[in-house]
Amino acid sequence: MILCYNYNKLGRGVVLSEIRLSDIDLNLLYVFQVLIEELNVTKAATRLSVSQPAVSRSLSRLRDVFDDPLFIRTSHGLSATAKTQNLAPLLADTLKGLESLIQPSEFTPQTSKRRFILSTTDFGTLTVLPKILDQFRQEAPGAILDVKSWNEDMVTELDQTSIDVAVAVLSKEPPAAIRAMRLKSDSMVCLARKNHPDIQDALTLDSYLKANHVQVVLGRREYFAVDRELDKMGHKRQVSVHLPNFVPAARVVMDSDLLLTVPRLFAEDMVETVSEIVLHELPFITREFDYSMIWHERFQHDAAHVWFRGLLRKAFVDASA
Repeated sequence: MILCYNYNKLGRGVVLSEIRLSDIDLNLLYVFQVLIEELNVTKAATRLSVSQPAVSRSLSRLRDVFDDPLFIRTSHGLSATAKTQNLAPLLADTLKGLESLIQPSEFTPQTSKRRFILSTTDFGTLTVLPKILDQFRQEAPGAILDVKSWNEDMVTELDQTSIDVAVAVLSKEPPAAIRAMRLKSDSMVCLARKNHPDIQDALTLDSYLKANHVQVVLGRREYFAVDRELDKMGHKRQVSVHLPNFVPAARVVMDSDLLLTVPRLFAEDMVETVSEIVLHELPFITREFDYSMIWHERFQHDAAHVWFRGLLRKAFVDASA
C-alpha cells in the first residue's frame, strides 16, 4: 500500500489518498521513467517501441494513480510538474531495485569479500586444500576460506549450518534436500612403519590379521567397509586404537607396529612427506568408493556458490587428468 498526500483542488488542505500496489501495472512506472527522461510523448513511444496513443493512455492512467497532471504540455514538449520532479529520484531507485530483484545474481571473485566455508576431514584438508588454495587466492584475493571439521553425521545438519560445501565420502544416500556430486573414486590401502617386523616385501593376509590396528572413526560409525570384506572371508581384525583424525593416526603408525587402513589418496600424500611410513596394498579385494562434493539445495543457484563448486570440481578433474 502506498499513501500519497495531495492538495485538494480548492487548496483547503491535504487529502490522504491510498494507492494499493496491486492496483498499479508496474509497466506504467517504466513508461513514467522514460517520459521523465525524454519529456516528449513521441520520443518516449519510439524508445518503448509502442504507439504514441499507447503512451498517452499510460500517461492518463499515471495521472489517475498519482492524482496529478505529472507533465504540462509546452511548445517544446512536456514540462515536469513539481510532483514529478519530487518523484523522479525515488522512481529511478525503485526501478533499479526491481531490475536487481529479477536479474540473475552476479559474482565477481576479484572484488569479493565473501567467506566460503568448506567442511572436510583432516585427511580432506591435507588432500583438498593444496588442490584449490592457489587458484582460490588468485581468483578471489579478498575472499576468505574457512575450513571446518566434518563427519558423516553432519550431512543431515547442512540445512541448519552455514557450511557452503563439504568434501567427503558418503556411505548412504543423502537426504532429499542435499545435493551431491561425485569428484573422484578411491580405494583402501594400508600404512605401516618402515621395517615393520611382521611385513617383508608385501603385506600378506596372515600379517594383516596378526597385527593390531588403529582405526579412524568419523562420527558414530563403528562398522567399516574393510571389516565387511573380512567378514565375508570369515576373518576379523583386531582394532586396538580408535582416533577421530587421520593425521594423528598416521603418526601413531609411524611410532608403533600398528597398521592403519586408509584411502589411497591420503596414504600417497603421507608417504611423500613422511619417509618412515610405507604404503602396502591390501591382501584382499575391497570395493572402491567416491569422494563427493556435498551442499544444501538452497545454495544451488547462488552465483558465488556456483563459482566455488566449480573451483573444487576443476581441481579434482585436473588432478585426475
